[in-house]
Parts: sequence; C-alpha cells; structure tokens
Amino acid sequence: MANIRAINAWNAGATGAGINVGVIDSGIHFAQPDLAGRISSASVDVVPGRSTPDGPDNHGTFVSGVIAAGFNGFGTIGVAYESTIVSIRTDVDDCTDPADDVCFKSSDLVRAIDYAIAANVKVVNMSLGGDSPLGGAFEAALLRGVNAGLVFAISSGNEAGADPEWPGRYAVDPRFAGAIIVVGAHNSANLMADFSNRAGVAAANYISGPGVDIITGCDGTICYRVSGTSFSSPAVAGALALLLQAFPNLTGREAVQILLTTAREAGDPGVDGVYGRGLLDLTQAFQPVGSTQVSTRGGQTVSVTTDRFAYTGGAFGDALRNARGGLDTVGHDDFNRLFRVDLADSYGPAPRGVANMLPQAPRQQARLMAEGPLGSTLTLTTTAALEDSAQDLLATTNVITPWLDERRREDMTVEFSAGRGAVAFWQGRNGARSPFELGAADNFASLAQVDRAWLGAVRVGAVTLTADTGVGDRAMPFQAREEDVSSYARFVADWETSSTSRLRFAVGGLDEKMGPLGSYAPLDSGFALPSTTTFGSVGGQFALRSNLFLNAEMGWARTDLTGRFLTLSETALSSTWALGLTTFCKQLGFACETLTWAISQPLRTESGVFSAYLADSPAGYFDELTFSERTFSATPSGRQIDMSLGSVHRFGDGSALSLRGMVTRDDQNVRASPTTFTLMGSWGKTF
Repeated sequence: MANIRAINAWNAGATGAGINVGVIDSGIHFAQPDLAGRISSASVDVVPGRSTPDGPDNHGTFVSGVIAAGFNGFGTIGVAYESTIVSIRTDVDDCTDPADDVCFKSSDLVRAIDYAIAANVKVVNMSLGGDSPLGGAFEAALLRGVNAGLVFAISSGNEAGADPEWPGRYAVDPRFAGAIIVVGAHNSANLMADFSNRAGVAAANYISGPGVDIITGCDGTICYRVSGTSFSSPAVAGALALLLQAFPNLTGREAVQILLTTAREAGDPGVDGVYGRGLLDLTQAFQPVGSTQVSTRGGQTVSVTTDRFAYTGGAFGDALRNARGGLDTVGHDDFNRLFRVDLADSYGPAPRGVANMLPQAPRQQARLMAEGPLGSTLTLTTTAALEDSAQDLLATTNVITPWLDERRREDMTVEFSAGRGAVAFWQGRNGARSPFELGAADNFASLAQVDRAWLGAVRVGAVTLTADTGVGDRAMPFQAREEDVSSYARFVADWETSSTSRLRFAVGGLDEKMGPLGSYAPLDSGFALPSTTTFGSVGGQFALRSNLFLNAEMGWARTDLTGRFLTLSETALSSTWALGLTTFCKQLGFACETLTWAISQPLRTESGVFSAYLADSPAGYFDELTFSERTFSATPSGRQIDMSLGSVHRFGDGSALSLRGMVTRDDQNVRASPTTFTLMGSWGKTF
C-alpha cells in the first residue's frame, strides 16, 4: 500500500464502495476472515456440472485479498477495501502440464466473461496466462465485455519473458485498445522482479505493481507471504475500483488511461520495453491530469496548471495565501473529474527585492557627441555587459527579474539638449535598467520593468520639470514573451532650494496588464489581474549641518483591478517611505568618506478588499454548480522594515570600496518571515 501510495487515495475518500470487481480465478474461501462482508452472493462456479464456487485452491482468495481485504484491525488492507468481490471460479485440474495444479480452459473463460457482464461487474482481474492466444470464441467474449464497459487487469506472467503472456498480450489488439492493462511485478526497491514478464510489445498498455513478498490471506492468526504477477495485477484492479468509485463520471477506459498516464517513472525515460508506462501510483492518479478548468460566474473558465508561474507583487505579501478559503472552489481536469481547488495556491510569493541591490555587471560604454546650432548637443550612448565577466552570470540569475535570459544586457540612449531643455529616448534588452532614475517615485516607475522609455525635461529657475514614460515586455523561462504588458507615466518637479538641499514632488500612473504593483501572471492563464495605479511621492535632501544630511521620501498609491475571477471591490491603498542620514566620516579613519544610516518600508498595501465569485463545492458529484461571492483583505500579515548602515572608503590609488549591511524584518510583508541579514560590498577603480 505504501509503494503504490494508496493512503492519498483513501484520504480523498476513495474506498471502492459500490464497485463490483470480478475475479476470474480458482474460486474463493467464503469464510476467509479478512474478506468478511466483501464477497458478493453472486460469486459463482462457471465450470459445467461442478457448481462449487468455494474451491480447494488458495490462489483466488489471495488475489481477492489484495483487492478487498477489509479495514478491520487485523491482517492487511486491500487496495479497494470496501469494494465487492464477485468471484468467478473457472479453474480445472486436468491440466496438460504436470507442473500445474490448476489451469483454465478457453471455453470456461468465455463463460466467466459473459457472467461478469451479467453480474454488473465494472473491473475484472485475470491473474492467469499462457504462451498462446486463446482462440476466436474467447476473443469474441472479450470484445463483448469491452463493449459492455468492462476493463481488465491481467497479469503479465511469471516466466521472465520479454513480452507478456496471453491473454495479457491482447492489450495491443486494436479491438480491445484502452480496456486492458497488463501488469508486471516489482519489488520494494521498485526494481522489476526477476520472474516477471516485461512490457515488450505491450509497453504502451503495461504498468508494474508490487508483486514480491505480498502479504495476504490473513485469518486473524496467520497470513501468507506470496510473490508473482498474480498479486501485482489485483493491485491495479483495486486502483481501477477506487477511481471508478471516487469519480463516477469516468468510464472504465478513462480509468485505465489515468493509471497509464500517471504511472511513476521507472527504467528508461518515457515508455520502455521493461516497465512500460512505469509503476502504479495512486497519489498521481488522484491528482488532476492536464489542466484543471475552473468555471467562473460569467461563463468563462480559468485553467489551473502546474507548468505556469504566477505571483502577486510584494506589496500584497501573503494576502492571497491568507484568504482562508476565500478562493476555494472546484474544477474539472482533462478527464472531467471534479476536484477541489484553492486558486490562492496558483500565486507564489514575489521574488525577494533585496537581490536588486546586488552590484550590476561591469559594462563597456561608447559615446558619440555632436554639437548643433544654438548650443544644442546630440548624444548617443551605448552600453553592454562584459561577456567574460564573472559578475555578469550573477546579474543574469538575479531573482528580482526572473524573466531575464542569459544574453548580455545592452542598452542605448539618444539625448538632445538645447538651452534649458532636453529630450531623451532609451531602449534596453535582457534586463538592462532604465537610466531615468529621477529620485522621485523611482520605486513605482521601476515596477513596470520597462525596456523602452522617453524623457523630456526643462529647467525654470531653480525648478526642473521632468516628464518620462516607459513600456515593458515580460519573459519567463519556457514561457512566451508577453509584449507591452506594463507601462508608466510620471511627472516630477525638482526644486533646488540651496546648493545642499532640494525638494522633489512626483505624480504618475502605472498600467499593468499582468497584475498590480509588479505582479506576474501570463495573460492567457486566466490568473492575470489587469490593473491601473495612480501614485504620488514627496521627498528630498536637506542639510541639517555642514556634514550631516537628511534624505527622506514618502509615497502612496491607489490601485484598482479587474481579473477574470478576482477583483478589488474596495480600492487598494499602498504606502512606502524611507529615511536616511548621511555624514562625512574622515575623522573615523579607515579611508572613510561617507557613512549612511537608513530605515525604510518598501511598498505595502494598507487597505483594500478582494472579491471573487466562485463555484461552491456541490453536495453531490453531479449537482449543478452554484456560485457565491467571497471577500477578503488585500492587506498582508506583516510590514517589512529594512534598516541599513553603509559606508564609502576611498584609497590613495583611486579605488573605492562600498560596504552595506542590512537587517530586514517581516521580509515580503509576511509576519512569519525570519529576520534576514545581508552584507554587500563592491570595489572599483577609476583610471
């Protein structure tokens, strides 16, 4: 049970209750304690003239125990421990091979299959086999069973052959395709048993189950230890019973396909000639296969897949993950199976912002300047990261921008200035950062992650007025590039009140198609949260004394969004602030030039309410879906605070060393986050 991870199916409520499993074998001991209450009164002996369903042989009883041994406090537990065994005794003892105690005639197997059809059996186990086809009459009966909706788990054989024995090899016959699983046997180390016939020609319809040292046939005082593909096949039959009971919309063939599709990898990658599809795995079989489609009240669907990556901006922290069931709903997988789904699980945490402070890769630069009439100047500047720089590798794997690829960061700036005005255009790629950092609301503009930006500036007395805007694409590994999905526009007034002090004001807006405040969700995933944000900030630098300067900024934002299933019913208000003191520190020695202490709060949502209309979990599997509104706070559980101490040291050879240590509380605005400590340093030299 552990090897096939049955506990996860049981925890999902699957027991096999109500499913009849036909065991075409050597009969069953009706008094077997571990099968009490699990044996159908329809169990029969189909051999003409005998009418003895309780035969002297243990084989059928042991097989049945693997399927349906009860959860009764002793012995073992069957895979589908509440299923019902319809034992169809078919064995005879007048065998042509003296080594066989029992054998099966094709004509009796025909009767057995026809009886299984009449007895409303859903799954048939056949732990038997031989080295030749069973003839036209058997094939006709098998076809009748398949057409009636029966599915068959058939042992591959114990002759260590390269191909399964018959009737398992009928799995490759197009007439029976998809209705037969051939089952090999592996041991507790997940290695194919020495005796087991391999997948061979039936690889596409073959999986392996535990078949070495299987405990079964328990009566309260003793159990039997047995080995063989006879006892791996009923594990698969029991798994089919669990699927059919847990998901009543499934056909038998769909249940077969699920087990084949979700088998655990073994042997060579993919389908191979030894393990076929792999090892029976009920945990994977009870997970959604393919994409899970979640219905919305408007008739649209959201596709939940495991190969998509999405996260909400750091300002929201763990708000979605703390929804406390607010995003619980139901969905259907590729087999139309109904599953409970928590859509909050589809949004991961945002990348940690601290990585953004890593040193940028060394870059080479080229600049061309041309003077024009009336004192105007045209400047063209291009930069590119050095290809052989070790730091470049560090920069391209920077987690703050996980959509970067491994190509060099490159950018170009064209600037035209004349008198008191200037205009500029910048374009970058592969994660190059915009040079238009104005010191006012930069933390908002950077959320757009632009790769094209325009700027215009004019100076009027002591005030510089600036307007800039930018547009950005997004790309993630193994995902298509999303073009023009974020943009910003900003207006800044920079008032130089004195040679040592200045005051800055900024207002602007963000348009983010993938999600608010730096969120990432592919547009076609259904998880995108198109949003608009207006922001403002005020800050500046002020001389407190001749060698002591105060740097301060405070910003705020107002965000609205409308997603396919999630909206903000109450606008989200966010804030950010920073405070720093800088002093000259030559008197401290160590070539110290400046010393800066700072405390800041990154962007955090202060208020707002998410709203979602989602399907409720139905009382019955086939009940029509009803929808209800769920609301929950957009505010995270914590408040990130960063405290840092930095210094700059200049040496006589023209080089400089910058050091910075930082302590972060409630990282990512999550209260449970441990306090983090960061030390960064960079050294450079001009010449």
